Amino acid sequence: MFAAVIWTLSALSENYTTTVPVQFKLQADSNNFVLSSTRVEVPARVTSSGFSILYRRIFPRKIQLLVSELPIKDVNKPSVQSDFLLNKYNEVYSNSSQISRFVSNVISVPITPAVQKKFTPTLSALPQFEDGYQLISSLSFSLDTITAFGSKSILEKLDQAIFELPSDKPIRENFSMVATLVDSIAQSANWDITSVEVSGNVDRYSDVSLLLPVNLINAPKDMHVTLSPKVIEIKFAAPLSSLRSLDESAVKATAFFDNTTSGQLSVRVTGLPNGAKKQSIIPPTVSYFIIE
Repeated sequence: MFAAVIWTLSALSENYTTTVPVQFKLQADSNNFVLSSTRVEVPARVTSSGFSILYRRIFPRKIQLLVSELPIKDVNKPSVQSDFLLNKYNEVYSNSSQISRFVSNVISVPITPAVQKKFTPTLSALPQFEDGYQLISSLSFSLDTITAFGSKSILEKLDQAIFELPSDKPIRENFSMVATLVDSIAQSANWDITSVEVSGNVDRYSDVSLLLPVNLINAPKDMHVTLSPKVIEIKFAAPLSSLRSLDESAVKATAFFDNTTSGQLSVRVTGLPNGAKKQSIIPPTVSYFIIE
C-alpha cells in the first residue's frame, strides 16, 4: 500500500496535456437578451502537473462576464469566438499560462433575444376602507404604463402587471401609497419599474331614498297616456360632500313612451350627485294606459 501511495504521488507530479473545465458566469446587464442559464462550462486544453489538473477538475476556475460585453454577431444563434474567452481568462489569471486554447473555436451562449411588452398597472385588490367610506373617484396611478423585457414565450402568457398595496389600517381619508409588483410577476421578466404610487379620494357615504314623480316624454300629442304608478322610489348612496350641495329638484325620473306589447316602460333617473353608487329604482318599470 505504501508503494501505491508513492507511485500515485509520483504520477501526479508528472506533467500532462489534457482538458479541464473553465466556468464562465454570465451576468445580465442588458435588456436586449434573456439568460436561459447563468453558467457556461467550456473545456480547455492545459499542460500541467497531475496535482494541478486534478484540482482544476474538482474546482474549475471561474470568470465573470457581462452579457453586454459579449461580441455576438448573430442574435438568433448567439455565440462567441474562443479567442475572446481566452483573452478574458488571461486577464483574470494573468500569471497562468497553462491553458493553450479552448477545445471548440465557437462557443454557444445560453441567451435569447429579449422582447418588450407594455402593461397598464392594476391592483390585486382595493385598499380596505373604514365602514361607510368609499372611493369617490377612480384610482390614480403615477404611471399609465410600465414595460417588461423578457423572452417572447413568457411575455405572451403574461396579461397583467399586478401590484399590491401594503396592508395598512382601514382608510377614511384621501390617500397616496406605494404599490409593489407581485413577486411572481416581477421575477418572470425584467421590468423598467417595480413600484408605482397609487392615490385616491375617499369620503363617507350615506344612504339616501327619494320619492320622484315619473315624467312621460315622447307621448303623441293626440294621445292621452297615464302611468301607474305615477311615483317611484330611488335609493342610492353618495358622498356626504356631494349630498350637502344636492338639489333634490334636479333629480328627475322619466319614462320614454314606446307603444310596446308589454305595456311597460323603463324608468330612467338623472341628476344624481357625483359618485352615487348602489342605485336601485323601485319599481324599475311603470305601466301605461291609453285613455280613449
